[in-house]
Amino acid sequence: MERSVILAAVVVLGLLALGWYIISGKESKNTTIETTSEAKIKYIAIGDSYTIGNGVPESGRWPNVLVKNLRENGVDIELISNPAVSGYRVRDAIETELPIVQRLRPDFVTVLIGANDNFGQIPANIYRQELIELLDKLQSMLTNPKNIVLITIPDYSKSPAAAGYKTSGASESIEEYNKVVKDEAEKRDLKVADIFPVSQTMTGREDYISDGLHPSAEGYAKWEKVIYPVVRDFLNTEAE
Repeated sequence: MERSVILAAVVVLGLLALGWYIISGKESKNTTIETTSEAKIKYIAIGDSYTIGNGVPESGRWPNVLVKNLRENGVDIELISNPAVSGYRVRDAIETELPIVQRLRPDFVTVLIGANDNFGQIPANIYRQELIELLDKLQSMLTNPKNIVLITIPDYSKSPAAAGYKTSGASESIEEYNKVVKDEAEKRDLKVADIFPVSQTMTGREDYISDGLHPSAEGYAKWEKVIYPVVRDFLNTEAE
């Protein structure tokens, strides 16, 4: 089966799942209430369904778990907004999420975006151009432009939704996107949390919600175990 057909099948499954959440009133919009905060570190998470946690309670989403674990270990941080939306591509994040960053002026931001661009077979060079635009604009909004942690795109081809299809080439395409993420991080002296390897081990149903594509709370916990030490060490270094 051609890769375009494989990706189309995965996208259809994801859209069907998203449709169910919309019908049931559980759509994954920006459900994290924007808050004012006295915390030393005000945090915003930029992304798509993988950041808003499609189908997962707020407490089980990796940004919320990350904040909980950081606070329990002495980091004074609060998630003031999670503007991520299911289906968003880099262009959507630029147009609708960055204005929230501009308005709320966080101290720290994570960025996990590009899975939907990859689903849509956007060439990696176009992804690079748009990620550069996003990061250029984002860095101009922050008091310290290095207060960003980039997160690699997970290997969705290993999910149960892709089981039964020949997924040859999908992982390589995602890795090509992730090379862009790592290249831009290196150019800008930004930290990267690489969840791609652990995502390749997540093949069981328990790691996903009913659509077999989006992680469950258990799946997000595995990502957070990779993201947490990168963010913790970065924030502790910044505080010194």
